[in-house]
Amino acid sequence: MMRSMFSAVSGLKAHQLRMDVIGNNIANVNTVGYKGSRVTFQEVFSQTLRGAGAPQAGRGGTNPQQVGLGINVASMDTFHIRGAVERTDYNTDLMINGEGFFIVSNDANFLNRSYTRAGSFALDEAGNLVTPEGLRVLGYMYDAETGRMGTAMEGLQISRGMSYPAMSTGVPSNNDGTLIEAGATIPNGVTFDGNLNADTKVYAGAAGTPPTFTIPAEGADGYPLRIDDLLDDDNKSAVARDTTFTVYDELGGTHEVRLAFVKVAPNRYEVCVVNKEGVLSSEVPPHTILFDSNGKIIDDDANGNDGIVMTLVRRGEGDPPLLDNGARPFTFNINLGQLTQFSNESDASASDIRGFKQGSLDTFAIDSNGVITGYFTNGQMRPVGQVALANFRNPAGLEKAGNNLYRVTPNSGEPLVGNPGTGGRGALNPGALEMSNVDLSREFTDMITTQRGFQANSRIITTSDEMLQEVVNMKR
Repeated sequence: MMRSMFSAVSGLKAHQLRMDVIGNNIANVNTVGYKGSRVTFQEVFSQTLRGAGAPQAGRGGTNPQQVGLGINVASMDTFHIRGAVERTDYNTDLMINGEGFFIVSNDANFLNRSYTRAGSFALDEAGNLVTPEGLRVLGYMYDAETGRMGTAMEGLQISRGMSYPAMSTGVPSNNDGTLIEAGATIPNGVTFDGNLNADTKVYAGAAGTPPTFTIPAEGADGYPLRIDDLLDDDNKSAVARDTTFTVYDELGGTHEVRLAFVKVAPNRYEVCVVNKEGVLSSEVPPHTILFDSNGKIIDDDANGNDGIVMTLVRRGEGDPPLLDNGARPFTFNINLGQLTQFSNESDASASDIRGFKQGSLDTFAIDSNGVITGYFTNGQMRPVGQVALANFRNPAGLEKAGNNLYRVTPNSGEPLVGNPGTGGRGALNPGALEMSNVDLSREFTDMITTQRGFQANSRIITTSDEMLQEVVNMKR
Protein backbone atom coordinates (compact mmCIF):
# COMPACT_ATOMS: atom_id res chain seq x y z
CA MET A 1 0.00 0.00 0.00
CA MET A 2 2.88 2.36 0.72
CA ARG A 3 4.19 1.69 -2.80
CA SER A 4 0.84 2.67 -4.30
CA MET A 5 0.81 5.91 -2.34
CA PHE A 6 4.32 6.87 -3.39
CA SER A 7 3.52 5.96 -6.98
CA ALA A 8 0.42 8.13 -6.83
CA VAL A 9 2.44 11.00 -5.33
CA SER A 10 4.87 10.82 -8.27
CA GLY A 11 1.85 10.82 -10.58
CA LEU A 12 0.48 13.95 -8.90
CA LYS A 13 3.81 15.75 -9.27
CA ALA A 14 4.18 14.79 -12.92
CA HIS A 15 0.64 15.78 -13.85
CA GLN A 16 1.00 19.05 -11.96
CA LEU A 17 4.12 19.81 -13.99
CA ARG A 18 2.29 18.97 -17.17
CA MET A 19 -0.54 21.30 -16.16
CA ASP A 20 2.01 24.05 -15.52
CA VAL A 21 3.30 23.68 -19.08
CA ILE A 22 -0.24 23.66 -20.49
CA GLY A 23 -1.08 26.77 -18.49
CA ASN A 24 2.02 28.55 -19.81
CA ASN A 25 1.14 27.58 -23.39
CA ILE A 26 -2.38 28.98 -23.04
CA ALA A 27 -1.07 32.13 -21.35
CA ASN A 28 1.21 32.74 -24.36
CA VAL A 29 -1.40 32.00 -27.02
CA ASN A 30 -1.00 35.59 -28.36
CA THR A 31 2.72 36.04 -27.66
CA VAL A 32 4.72 37.00 -30.76
CA GLY A 33 7.02 34.20 -31.87
CA TYR A 34 6.18 31.94 -28.90
CA LYS A 35 6.80 28.22 -29.37
CA GLY A 36 4.58 25.82 -27.44
CA SER A 37 5.95 23.07 -25.22
CA ARG A 38 4.79 19.63 -24.15
CA VAL A 39 5.62 17.17 -21.36
CA THR A 40 6.00 13.42 -21.87
CA PHE A 41 6.12 10.83 -19.08
CA GLN A 42 8.05 7.66 -18.51
CA GLU A 43 7.88 5.00 -15.79
CA VAL A 44 10.61 4.89 -13.18
CA PHE A 45 12.41 1.71 -12.16
CA SER A 46 10.39 -1.23 -10.91
CA GLN A 47 10.86 -3.40 -7.78
CA THR A 48 11.44 -7.01 -8.78
CA LEU A 49 9.54 -9.47 -6.58
CA ARG A 50 10.60 -12.55 -8.47
CA GLY A 51 13.00 -12.94 -11.32
CA ALA A 52 12.36 -14.80 -14.56
CA GLY A 53 12.96 -18.57 -14.66
CA ALA A 54 14.16 -20.60 -17.63
CA PRO A 55 12.38 -23.78 -18.79
CA GLN A 56 13.97 -26.92 -17.30
CA ALA A 57 13.24 -30.61 -16.49
CA GLY A 58 9.91 -30.59 -18.26
CA ARG A 59 8.73 -27.38 -16.61
CA GLY A 60 8.06 -24.20 -18.46
CA GLY A 61 9.77 -20.90 -17.79
CA THR A 62 8.36 -18.18 -15.54
CA ASN A 63 8.14 -14.46 -16.18
CA PRO A 64 9.52 -11.85 -13.78
CA GLN A 65 7.21 -10.32 -11.24
CA GLN A 66 7.77 -6.57 -10.83
CA VAL A 67 5.94 -3.70 -9.20
CA GLY A 68 6.33 -0.25 -10.74
CA LEU A 69 7.24 2.63 -8.46
CA GLY A 70 5.52 5.49 -10.25
CA ILE A 71 6.27 7.86 -13.16
CA ASN A 72 8.77 10.54 -14.01
CA VAL A 73 9.04 13.29 -16.63
CA ALA A 74 10.69 11.92 -19.76
CA SER A 75 11.02 15.19 -21.71
CA MET A 76 9.86 18.79 -22.00
CA ASP A 77 9.92 19.49 -25.74
CA THR A 78 9.57 22.81 -27.54
CA PHE A 79 7.74 22.70 -30.88
CA HIS A 80 9.72 24.83 -33.34
CA ILE A 81 6.91 24.92 -35.87
CA ARG A 82 6.11 28.18 -37.64
CA GLY A 83 3.18 30.03 -36.13
CA ALA A 84 0.40 31.91 -37.83
CA VAL A 85 1.08 35.11 -39.80
CA GLU A 86 -0.20 38.48 -38.61
CA ARG A 87 0.11 41.26 -41.17
CA THR A 88 1.04 44.63 -39.66
CA ASP A 89 2.45 46.64 -42.63
CA TYR A 90 4.97 48.18 -40.21
CA ASN A 91 8.34 48.30 -41.98
CA THR A 92 10.38 47.12 -38.98
CA ASP A 93 8.18 44.08 -38.29
CA LEU A 94 9.79 40.96 -39.69
CA MET A 95 8.76 37.34 -39.85
CA ILE A 96 10.94 34.35 -40.76
CA ASN A 97 9.16 32.21 -43.32
CA GLY A 98 10.98 28.99 -42.47
CA GLU A 99 13.90 27.98 -40.31
CA GLY A 100 16.17 30.38 -38.44
CA PHE A 101 16.37 32.95 -35.67
CA PHE A 102 17.10 36.66 -35.49
CA ILE A 103 20.37 37.47 -33.73
CA VAL A 104 20.26 40.14 -31.01
CA SER A 105 22.78 41.45 -28.51
CA ASN A 106 23.06 43.78 -25.53
CA ASP A 107 26.84 43.92 -25.74
CA ALA A 108 28.77 46.87 -27.17
CA ASN A 109 31.01 44.41 -29.03
CA PHE A 110 28.05 42.25 -30.11
CA LEU A 111 29.64 39.12 -28.62
CA ASN A 112 26.92 38.31 -26.08
CA ARG A 113 24.26 37.07 -28.45
CA SER A 114 20.75 35.75 -28.02
CA TYR A 115 18.30 34.43 -30.58
CA THR A 116 14.62 35.06 -31.15
CA ARG A 117 11.76 34.36 -33.52
CA ALA A 118 9.88 37.48 -32.44
CA GLY A 119 10.42 40.10 -35.15
CA SER A 120 8.59 42.97 -33.47
CA PHE A 121 11.46 45.44 -33.86
CA ALA A 122 11.61 49.23 -33.73
CA LEU A 123 14.08 52.09 -34.17
CA ASP A 124 15.53 53.92 -31.18
CA GLU A 125 16.66 57.55 -31.01
CA ALA A 126 20.01 56.74 -32.65
CA GLY A 127 18.38 54.75 -35.45
CA ASN A 128 19.36 51.37 -34.02
CA LEU A 129 17.08 48.46 -34.92
CA VAL A 130 16.15 47.03 -31.52
CA THR A 131 13.85 44.57 -29.76
CA PRO A 132 11.21 45.84 -27.30
CA GLU A 133 13.78 45.31 -24.51
CA GLY A 134 16.42 47.40 -26.32
CA LEU A 135 18.63 44.58 -27.61
CA ARG A 136 20.19 45.48 -30.94
CA VAL A 137 19.38 43.38 -33.99
CA LEU A 138 22.55 42.15 -35.68
CA GLY A 139 23.43 41.98 -39.36
CA TYR A 140 25.78 43.53 -41.88
CA MET A 141 26.10 47.23 -42.67
CA TYR A 142 26.63 48.50 -46.22
CA ASP A 143 29.95 50.20 -47.00
CA ALA A 144 29.21 53.10 -49.35
CA GLU A 145 32.89 53.58 -50.19
CA THR A 146 33.43 50.05 -51.49
CA GLY A 147 29.87 49.58 -52.68
CA ARG A 148 29.65 46.23 -50.88
CA MET A 149 27.89 44.76 -47.90
CA GLY A 150 30.16 44.42 -44.88
CA THR A 151 31.26 41.06 -43.55
CA ALA A 152 31.54 41.89 -39.82
CA MET A 153 28.48 41.21 -37.68
CA GLU A 154 27.28 44.42 -36.03
CA GLY A 155 24.17 46.19 -34.85
CA LEU A 156 21.97 47.44 -37.67
CA GLN A 157 21.48 51.21 -37.76
CA ILE A 158 19.02 53.09 -39.96
CA SER A 159 19.72 56.70 -39.03
CA ARG A 160 17.58 59.53 -40.32
CA GLY A 161 20.79 61.54 -40.41
CA MET A 162 22.19 59.27 -43.10
CA SER A 163 22.97 61.14 -46.30
CA TYR A 164 23.58 60.35 -49.95
CA PRO A 165 26.42 62.46 -51.41
CA ALA A 166 25.89 64.58 -54.49
CA MET A 167 27.13 63.41 -57.89
CA SER A 168 28.15 65.69 -60.74
CA THR A 169 26.73 65.44 -64.23
CA GLY A 170 30.26 65.64 -65.60
CA VAL A 171 33.93 65.47 -64.66
CA PRO A 172 35.99 68.33 -63.14
CA SER A 173 37.49 70.63 -65.77
CA ASN A 174 39.36 73.85 -66.24
CA ASN A 175 37.72 76.91 -67.72
CA ASP A 176 39.05 75.95 -71.14
CA GLY A 177 37.38 72.53 -70.97
CA THR A 178 40.54 70.52 -70.34
CA LEU A 179 39.98 67.75 -67.82
CA ILE A 180 41.56 68.19 -64.38
CA GLU A 181 41.81 64.46 -63.65
CA ALA A 182 44.27 62.68 -65.93
CA GLY A 183 42.75 59.77 -67.79
CA ALA A 184 39.18 60.74 -66.96
CA THR A 185 36.52 60.06 -69.56
CA ILE A 186 33.72 62.46 -70.33
CA PRO A 187 30.45 60.78 -69.33
CA ASN A 188 27.16 60.91 -71.17
CA GLY A 189 25.80 63.41 -68.71
CA VAL A 190 22.55 64.11 -70.54
CA THR A 191 20.70 61.90 -73.01
CA PHE A 192 18.03 63.33 -75.29
CA ASP A 193 15.27 61.45 -77.02
CA GLY A 194 12.08 62.46 -78.77
CA ASN A 195 11.24 64.06 -82.10
CA LEU A 196 12.00 67.24 -84.03
CA ASN A 197 9.17 68.36 -86.29
CA ALA A 198 10.24 67.94 -89.93
CA ASP A 199 7.71 70.64 -90.91
CA THR A 200 9.63 73.34 -89.03
CA LYS A 201 10.45 76.29 -91.31
CA VAL A 202 14.09 76.79 -92.33
CA TYR A 203 15.87 79.77 -90.80
CA ALA A 204 16.29 82.43 -93.46
CA GLY A 205 19.58 83.64 -91.97
CA ALA A 206 21.37 80.42 -92.91
CA ALA A 207 23.25 80.79 -96.21
CA GLY A 208 25.74 78.92 -98.35
CA THR A 209 26.16 75.26 -99.15
CA PRO A 210 26.07 73.66 -96.71
CA PRO A 211 24.10 76.35 -94.90
CA THR A 212 26.29 78.29 -92.45
CA PHE A 213 24.93 79.47 -89.17
CA THR A 214 27.00 81.71 -86.92
CA ILE A 215 26.20 83.33 -83.61
CA PRO A 216 27.65 86.82 -83.24
CA ALA A 217 29.86 87.32 -80.22
CA GLU A 218 29.41 90.15 -77.77
CA GLY A 219 30.45 93.41 -79.48
CA ALA A 220 30.16 91.99 -83.03
CA ASP A 221 27.58 92.99 -85.63
CA GLY A 222 24.22 91.37 -85.08
CA TYR A 223 24.75 90.87 -81.33
CA PRO A 224 22.67 89.90 -79.49
CA LEU A 225 20.93 87.21 -81.53
CA ARG A 226 17.89 86.23 -79.52
CA ILE A 227 15.85 83.10 -79.85
CA ASP A 228 12.84 85.27 -80.65
CA ASP A 229 14.72 86.61 -83.69
CA LEU A 230 14.90 83.21 -85.39
CA LEU A 231 11.92 83.77 -87.66
CA ASP A 232 11.45 83.04 -91.36
CA ASP A 233 9.88 85.31 -93.95
CA ASP A 234 6.39 84.26 -92.81
CA ASN A 235 7.21 85.21 -89.21
CA LYS A 236 7.27 81.55 -88.21
CA SER A 237 9.95 80.36 -85.86
CA ALA A 238 12.78 78.25 -87.19
CA VAL A 239 13.27 76.77 -83.70
CA ALA A 240 12.04 73.18 -83.80
CA ARG A 241 12.46 72.79 -80.07
CA ASP A 242 13.35 75.06 -77.14
CA THR A 243 13.93 73.08 -73.96
CA THR A 244 15.62 73.47 -70.59
CA PHE A 245 17.17 70.85 -68.32
CA THR A 246 19.10 70.81 -65.04
CA VAL A 247 22.64 69.55 -64.48
CA TYR A 248 24.57 69.16 -61.22
CA ASP A 249 28.06 70.10 -60.07
CA GLU A 250 30.12 68.05 -57.62
CA LEU A 251 28.58 69.84 -54.62
CA GLY A 252 25.06 69.12 -55.83
CA GLY A 253 24.51 72.65 -57.07
CA THR A 254 21.99 72.93 -59.89
CA HIS A 255 22.57 74.68 -63.20
CA GLU A 256 19.96 75.28 -65.87
CA VAL A 257 20.95 74.61 -69.47
CA ARG A 258 18.73 75.82 -72.28
CA LEU A 259 19.07 74.39 -75.78
CA ALA A 260 17.45 75.54 -79.02
CA PHE A 261 17.25 73.26 -82.06
CA VAL A 262 17.37 75.64 -85.06
CA LYS A 263 16.49 74.25 -88.50
CA VAL A 264 18.93 75.66 -91.08
CA ALA A 265 18.19 73.29 -93.99
CA PRO A 266 16.10 70.20 -94.70
CA ASN A 267 17.31 67.42 -92.40
CA ARG A 268 19.85 69.78 -90.80
CA TYR A 269 19.72 71.47 -87.39
CA GLU A 270 22.04 73.60 -85.32
CA VAL A 271 21.87 72.98 -81.57
CA CYS A 272 22.54 76.23 -79.70
CA VAL A 273 22.96 77.14 -76.05
CA VAL A 274 20.67 79.95 -74.91
CA ASN A 275 21.51 82.12 -71.89
CA LYS A 276 19.13 83.43 -69.24
CA GLU A 277 18.31 86.53 -71.31
CA GLY A 278 17.23 84.41 -74.29
CA VAL A 279 20.39 85.24 -76.25
CA LEU A 280 22.11 82.51 -78.26
CA SER A 281 25.49 82.01 -76.61
CA SER A 282 28.62 82.28 -78.76
CA GLU A 283 30.76 80.75 -75.98
CA VAL A 284 29.57 77.26 -77.00
CA PRO A 285 29.66 76.89 -80.81
CA PRO A 286 26.50 75.55 -82.44
CA HIS A 287 26.48 71.78 -82.94
CA THR A 288 25.23 70.34 -86.21
CA ILE A 289 23.01 67.28 -86.38
CA LEU A 290 21.84 65.65 -89.60
CA PHE A 291 18.97 63.29 -90.36
CA ASP A 292 18.47 60.91 -93.27
CA SER A 293 15.33 60.61 -95.36
CA ASN A 294 13.95 58.05 -92.92
CA GLY A 295 14.04 60.46 -89.99
CA LYS A 296 17.03 58.81 -88.31
CA ILE A 297 20.03 60.76 -87.10
CA ILE A 298 23.27 60.44 -89.09
CA ASP A 299 26.67 60.10 -87.44
CA ASP A 300 29.06 61.09 -90.20
CA ASP A 301 31.59 63.53 -88.80
CA ALA A 302 34.80 62.85 -86.95
CA ASN A 303 33.63 64.48 -83.73
CA GLY A 304 30.47 62.45 -83.42
CA ASN A 305 27.44 64.02 -85.01
CA ASP A 306 25.15 62.77 -82.28
CA GLY A 307 26.68 64.49 -79.21
CA ILE A 308 27.77 67.80 -77.74
CA VAL A 309 30.69 68.10 -75.35
CA MET A 310 29.81 70.94 -73.01
CA THR A 311 31.74 72.58 -70.18
CA LEU A 312 30.09 74.67 -67.47
CA VAL A 313 32.55 77.34 -66.29
CA ARG A 314 32.51 80.35 -64.00
CA ARG A 315 32.29 83.82 -65.42
CA GLY A 316 35.52 85.73 -65.04
CA GLU A 317 38.99 84.54 -64.18
CA GLY A 318 40.14 82.49 -61.23
CA ASP A 319 42.86 80.08 -60.15
CA PRO A 320 41.69 77.49 -59.48
CA PRO A 321 38.55 78.14 -61.51
CA LEU A 322 35.47 77.66 -59.36
CA LEU A 323 31.76 78.01 -59.82
CA ASP A 324 29.90 80.47 -57.62
CA ASN A 325 29.17 77.81 -54.96
CA GLY A 326 32.81 76.69 -54.75
CA ALA A 327 32.50 73.66 -57.03
CA ARG A 328 34.88 73.09 -59.93
CA PRO A 329 33.73 73.59 -63.53
CA PHE A 330 32.70 70.35 -65.16
CA THR A 331 32.49 68.86 -68.62
CA PHE A 332 29.86 66.46 -69.87
CA ASN A 333 28.49 65.05 -73.08
CA ILE A 334 24.98 65.69 -74.34
CA ASN A 335 23.96 62.58 -76.26
CA LEU A 336 21.56 63.37 -79.09
CA GLY A 337 21.83 60.03 -80.87
CA GLN A 338 18.27 58.93 -80.07
CA LEU A 339 16.52 61.90 -81.69
CA THR A 340 14.24 61.45 -84.70
CA GLN A 341 12.83 63.81 -87.33
CA PHE A 342 9.27 63.19 -88.45
CA SER A 343 6.37 65.39 -89.42
CA ASN A 344 4.95 65.40 -85.96
CA GLU A 345 5.05 67.51 -82.84
CA SER A 346 8.48 68.38 -81.49
CA ASP A 347 8.96 66.81 -78.09
CA ALA A 348 12.72 66.32 -77.89
CA SER A 349 13.83 66.58 -74.25
CA ALA A 350 16.39 65.34 -71.76
CA SER A 351 15.18 61.88 -70.77
CA ASP A 352 18.15 60.83 -68.67
CA ILE A 353 20.40 63.15 -66.65
CA ARG A 354 23.42 61.93 -64.75
CA GLY A 355 23.96 63.41 -61.30
CA PHE A 356 21.85 64.57 -58.41
CA LYS A 357 21.83 66.73 -55.32
CA GLN A 358 22.85 65.60 -51.85
CA GLY A 359 19.98 63.85 -50.09
CA SER A 360 19.08 62.59 -46.64
CA LEU A 361 17.30 59.38 -45.72
CA ASP A 362 13.56 59.70 -46.22
CA THR A 363 12.30 56.15 -45.69
CA PHE A 364 13.43 52.54 -45.98
CA ALA A 365 12.19 49.06 -46.76
CA ILE A 366 13.37 45.53 -45.95
CA ASP A 367 13.07 42.81 -48.58
CA SER A 368 12.74 39.04 -48.26
CA ASN A 369 16.52 38.62 -48.32
CA GLY A 370 16.90 40.93 -45.35
CA VAL A 371 18.43 43.77 -47.39
CA ILE A 372 17.52 47.17 -45.97
CA THR A 373 17.15 49.69 -48.81
CA GLY A 374 17.21 53.39 -48.02
CA TYR A 375 15.26 55.89 -50.11
CA PHE A 376 16.74 59.39 -50.06
CA THR A 377 15.27 62.84 -50.63
CA ASN A 378 17.30 63.28 -53.84
CA GLY A 379 15.43 60.40 -55.47
CA GLN A 380 18.29 57.94 -55.05
CA MET A 381 18.29 54.64 -53.22
CA ARG A 382 20.99 52.30 -51.97
CA PRO A 383 21.40 49.43 -49.49
CA VAL A 384 21.82 50.37 -45.85
CA GLY A 385 22.43 46.95 -44.36
CA GLN A 386 21.21 43.36 -44.25
CA VAL A 387 19.55 41.40 -41.48
CA ALA A 388 21.40 38.19 -40.55
CA LEU A 389 19.80 34.94 -39.38
CA ALA A 390 21.15 31.98 -37.44
CA ASN A 391 20.09 28.39 -37.78
CA PHE A 392 20.86 25.43 -35.50
CA ARG A 393 21.30 21.73 -36.08
CA ASN A 394 18.99 21.09 -33.13
CA PRO A 395 16.73 24.11 -32.44
CA ALA A 396 14.90 22.10 -29.76
CA GLY A 397 18.14 22.11 -27.79
CA LEU A 398 18.04 25.88 -27.29
CA GLU A 399 17.36 27.19 -23.80
CA LYS A 400 14.59 29.72 -23.25
CA ALA A 401 15.98 32.85 -21.60
CA GLY A 402 12.78 34.89 -21.22
CA ASN A 403 11.57 37.87 -23.27
CA ASN A 404 11.15 35.61 -26.33
CA LEU A 405 14.90 34.91 -26.32
CA TYR A 406 16.89 31.68 -26.63
CA ARG A 407 20.44 30.83 -25.64
CA VAL A 408 22.86 28.32 -27.11
CA THR A 409 23.35 25.04 -25.22
CA PRO A 410 25.75 22.13 -25.79
CA ASN A 411 22.93 20.18 -27.45
CA SER A 412 21.73 22.92 -29.78
CA GLY A 413 24.98 23.17 -31.69
CA GLU A 414 26.74 26.35 -32.70
CA PRO A 415 24.76 28.93 -34.70
CA LEU A 416 25.01 28.74 -38.48
CA VAL A 417 24.94 32.42 -39.41
CA GLY A 418 24.10 33.75 -42.87
CA ASN A 419 21.66 35.66 -45.02
CA PRO A 420 17.92 34.95 -45.09
CA GLY A 421 16.90 32.53 -47.80
CA THR A 422 20.28 30.75 -47.89
CA GLY A 423 21.74 27.67 -46.24
CA GLY A 424 18.38 26.35 -45.04
CA ARG A 425 17.45 29.68 -43.44
CA GLY A 426 13.99 30.96 -44.27
CA ALA A 427 13.28 34.12 -46.24
CA LEU A 428 11.81 37.12 -44.46
CA ASN A 429 8.24 38.30 -44.69
CA PRO A 430 8.46 42.08 -44.07
CA GLY A 431 5.53 43.90 -42.54
CA ALA A 432 4.31 40.78 -40.74
CA LEU A 433 4.80 39.00 -37.43
CA GLU A 434 4.90 35.32 -36.52
CA MET A 435 2.36 34.62 -33.82
CA SER A 436 2.31 31.84 -31.23
CA ASN A 437 2.08 28.29 -32.57
CA VAL A 438 -0.05 27.15 -29.61
CA ASP A 439 -3.04 25.03 -30.70
CA LEU A 440 -5.81 25.79 -28.21
CA SER A 441 -7.87 22.73 -29.12
CA ARG A 442 -4.92 20.47 -28.37
CA GLU A 443 -4.13 22.32 -25.16
CA PHE A 444 -7.68 21.99 -23.89
CA THR A 445 -7.69 18.28 -24.73
CA ASP A 446 -4.39 17.83 -22.91
CA MET A 447 -5.83 19.81 -20.00
CA ILE A 448 -8.74 17.37 -19.68
CA THR A 449 -6.55 14.27 -19.78
CA THR A 450 -4.09 15.84 -17.36
CA GLN A 451 -6.84 16.75 -14.92
CA ARG A 452 -8.23 13.21 -15.09
CA GLY A 453 -4.78 11.75 -14.53
CA PHE A 454 -4.25 13.99 -11.51
CA GLN A 455 -7.69 13.10 -10.17
CA ALA A 456 -7.08 9.35 -10.59
CA ASN A 457 -3.76 9.56 -8.75
CA SER A 458 -5.38 11.45 -5.90
CA ARG A 459 -7.97 8.68 -5.69
CA ILE A 460 -5.16 6.11 -5.34
CA ILE A 461 -3.86 8.03 -2.31
CA THR A 462 -7.28 8.26 -0.62
CA THR A 463 -8.05 4.60 -1.36
CA SER A 464 -4.65 3.49 -0.02
CA ASP A 465 -5.32 5.58 3.07
CA GLU A 466 -8.66 3.83 3.60
CA MET A 467 -6.95 0.46 3.28
CA LEU A 468 -4.37 1.47 5.89
CA GLN A 469 -7.19 2.62 8.09
CA GLU A 470 -8.74 -0.83 7.84
CA VAL A 471 -5.45 -2.40 8.88
CA VAL A 472 -5.30 -0.10 11.90
CA ASN A 473 -8.88 -0.97 12.80
CA MET A 474 -8.06 -4.67 12.95
CA LYS A 475 -6.61 -4.09 16.42
CA ARG A 476 -9.95 -2.98 17.84
